[in-house]
Amino acid sequence: MYFDFHNMYEEMAEEITNRTEDPNKKIQELEKKVEELRDKLKDAEEIISTVNSHLEKKVVERTVEYNRLLKEKNKFIDNLSHDLATPLTPLISLLPMLREDLKNPKEVELLDVCIRNSEYIKRVITNAKELAEIGSTDMILKKESLYQIVDELIKKYEVVFNSCKIKVENKIIQDVFVKTEKNRLTQLFDHLTSNAVNIMKEGGTLTYESKPVTRDGGSFIQITVTDSGEGLTREQTDRLFDAFYKTDDSRHKLDSTGLGLTICKNIIQKHGGKIWADSHGPGTGTSIHFTVPSTDSIFSRSF
Repeated sequence: MYFDFHNMYEEMAEEITNRTEDPNKKIQELEKKVEELRDKLKDAEEIISTVNSHLEKKVVERTVEYNRLLKEKNKFIDNLSHDLATPLTPLISLLPMLREDLKNPKEVELLDVCIRNSEYIKRVITNAKELAEIGSTDMILKKESLYQIVDELIKKYEVVFNSCKIKVENKIIQDVFVKTEKNRLTQLFDHLTSNAVNIMKEGGTLTYESKPVTRDGGSFIQITVTDSGEGLTREQTDRLFDAFYKTDDSRHKLDSTGLGLTICKNIIQKHGGKIWADSHGPGTGTSIHFTVPSTDSIFSRSF
């Protein structure tokens, strides 16, 4: 068999040369691609920087506009409250006096309707103003005794509880402390307690409890207010904290404005906490749960 050694030698030499040159060539190609990627990355960073600057400007503009609208809303509510309260005050004072002079039962009945509606309007005005104040003011959160706040509330409602045959259980231990603004937390307990009393006309049990919880890396105290009243459906628990929402049974009652639990929700949001309702259905009672910062929390101002 004949072999062309000369050609084989040239082919081997060419192969060796190619193998020697290829790595250098590939390195150059890679360096070129890296440089192109660097240029593209630089362009992308400039675009991102421009977009971020634009977004920051928009955020500042929107924040300024939001604060302006918030101030206008609060000013409007203040003016409206004043304008409505001014003519309402003499009505609330004078209508009961007129009632005393009436002899006709039909006229007394009609005047009672006027009195109830006047008082209802007054409550709506008070709650609306209260809601606006909570949303527009900061709270300074300080260490407070949760047991003491609840104990003071129970003493305040003692006559009401006795007259309505409501048994009260304060299961909060005395060494539980929270970070809160006492007046606001008392305000929240006032709304929850009055709601519970309204739905336990035939008596029942009202319980206050607490336990430590951790949420989103923060230390909180979860507080639960449980009544043995009528209970709620799933739809009612989902909508319970919506403004002006009333459960079916109280929708047309004038003793409820539908703002009390919305006020509670706003107070808890100011604490950086959450509030929710829990019920197993009609006839099973209702539990309102909410969280406020514990004394281990770093929060010192409202959200």
